[in-house]
Amino acid sequence: MQDFKGRVAVVTGGGSGLGRAMALTFANQGMHIAIADVDVAAADAVAAEIRAKGVKATTANVDVTDRAQMGAFADRVFAELGSCDVLCNNAGVATFKPVQNYEDRDWDWVVGVDLIGVIYGLQAFLPRMIAAKRGGHIVNTSSIAGQVPLGNITSYHTAKYAVVGLSDSLGIDLAGENIGCSVLCPGLVKTRIAQSGRNRPDRFGGPEPTAAAVNAGIEATGYDPMHVAELVLRAVQQNQPYILTHPEYRPQVEARFDRIFAAYDWAERK
Repeated sequence: MQDFKGRVAVVTGGGSGLGRAMALTFANQGMHIAIADVDVAAADAVAAEIRAKGVKATTANVDVTDRAQMGAFADRVFAELGSCDVLCNNAGVATFKPVQNYEDRDWDWVVGVDLIGVIYGLQAFLPRMIAAKRGGHIVNTSSIAGQVPLGNITSYHTAKYAVVGLSDSLGIDLAGENIGCSVLCPGLVKTRIAQSGRNRPDRFGGPEPTAAAVNAGIEATGYDPMHVAELVLRAVQQNQPYILTHPEYRPQVEARFDRIFAAYDWAERK
């Protein structure tokens, strides 16, 4: 996808972090932006930054685990902005504890936002993107945790690995529709993921404290979200399927695939 000016980007979780960065980066290309977030005040602040660039922005208070809310958001985007050309399924949360300590609502919240939210985004927007015959691109936010296991975030791993598989499948299924798909798998980025429990809904157990150690690591070594967003823009321009941002994780990714190849060798031995 090369022509951005006057087209529309939709970003879930666009009120902060990577979502904000992607929204601003696409706005810098002359795109109009629609932002969904459970923190609508934060989304409105980003929208004000976007409008200052001379393009349109709309916001909505959306829980991506609610299919009806996502559908209503899509209706609003098409009514107000006319299209969706880049869909960024970006909203994400995490809970930080050993898997044996999970309650049902821990699974429901993390998998609901990080995987089911992506599915609902696709259901709400993709059929209309195809029907419009304008082409376009989908960016699904996974994580390096969707490539290698890191520990104590099993529900996050579960969802993020699934988002990688979903994105791989989309790349095949949409090949004839002129709609590309990229999956974003960053390492630590200066976002509020370690604080995502602040917005945890009551039906999923209510707010939980910041993961202080994770937050300290993010503050110390996390990448600038705007740097990652520039990689996302380039991936959309070049239809790059994988966006891997942190080269220090390459040995771990290679080691994982070495274990997989070794399993083939094991299976062939008698």
